[in-house]
Amino acid sequence: MHGRKREAKEVKHSSARVEARRRKAKLYAELSRECFARRNQKRYDEETLALCQKLLEMNCELYTLWNHRKEYLEPILLGSSSDAKGAAEKELKLIEACLQRNPKSYCCWQHRKWVVDLANRLPNAEEAALDRELGLCDLLLSVDERNFHCWSYRRFVCSLHKAREPEVELDFTTDKISQNFSNYSSWHYRSALLPEINKVTSFEDLVRGGGGENTTTTTSSSSVGVKRVLPPHVLDEEFGLVKQAFFTEPEDQSSWLYHAWLINHLVENEKKFGSYGDERVGERLEQEVETCNEILEIEPESKWPLLTLARLLEAQAARAGGEGSESSAAGLHDKMRQLYRKLEGIDPMRRGYYLDAIAAVGNEEGG
Repeated sequence: MHGRKREAKEVKHSSARVEARRRKAKLYAELSRECFARRNQKRYDEETLALCQKLLEMNCELYTLWNHRKEYLEPILLGSSSDAKGAAEKELKLIEACLQRNPKSYCCWQHRKWVVDLANRLPNAEEAALDRELGLCDLLLSVDERNFHCWSYRRFVCSLHKAREPEVELDFTTDKISQNFSNYSSWHYRSALLPEINKVTSFEDLVRGGGGENTTTTTSSSSVGVKRVLPPHVLDEEFGLVKQAFFTEPEDQSSWLYHAWLINHLVENEKKFGSYGDERVGERLEQEVETCNEILEIEPESKWPLLTLARLLEAQAARAGGEGSESSAAGLHDKMRQLYRKLEGIDPMRRGYYLDAIAAVGNEEGG
């Protein structure tokens, strides 16, 4: 599991178990020689495929054998054969069996993507098949909610599933985050879903509240290349969610990285909406500074709130300098230097990074 050191264990095996392992190793070696020999001979008969399946069930990381199966399956799945659907289902069962043994196998997930992609192009393809794939993701993520292979595959399936609403997926990420705040993949998925759900591309949309209703969609010619902006009420909700994570696990960096994305989104879009945006950004930055200070009262040596506070002060200093308040910006620069110096002692492995950050503050002030 994540964050746990592997401990060496002294295991005493019985003679029967040792003999069983010896026989298994011998079988594996014989199967490997036979399967790779048939691969070189480009044999795609049923006997060869059965042997490859048996070997993959023992070791699913043999990507050469998955490629061998691709060469056999591709003409079937791309053709109009009535056997295509059955062939795809049979292959998916094999992959699922392998994933049960190794749920983080790159080879298995990539092969499954390939099979599902081709099967989804068949004339008789059904959305129910994609629903089953999402069900598999639900099952595997219930065992390990941080399996990033499965999260990536889930996003892929949803890209094929036209009836799958992004709001449903957003709710799914909320559930997983509630179970464990330390979930990089779930936070990342939210950063992709929120702009898709909230199609806000104008000042009028922002004031109205956004949320996707009566707004410009990505398919319209006027919105091509336009960056979407999250409406204030959505940002407020996200900052509230991430704040819960801060106070629950202040040392976990996944929520702090998501917070950095929210702040970056906020600051980047400030100028787009004039004085309205300026007011919102100023208020939010001050609120987030207060949150970091609250956490530091409880955990004064915690790296992430210290680093986040320094970056928030940097954003405030940039705004203060732009408004002509040089003295205010200089005071914020002093606080930033103090924070980076403190971080040098707390996090010595990244001392060079903090020294560069201090130097950057000096350059900005001097410029």
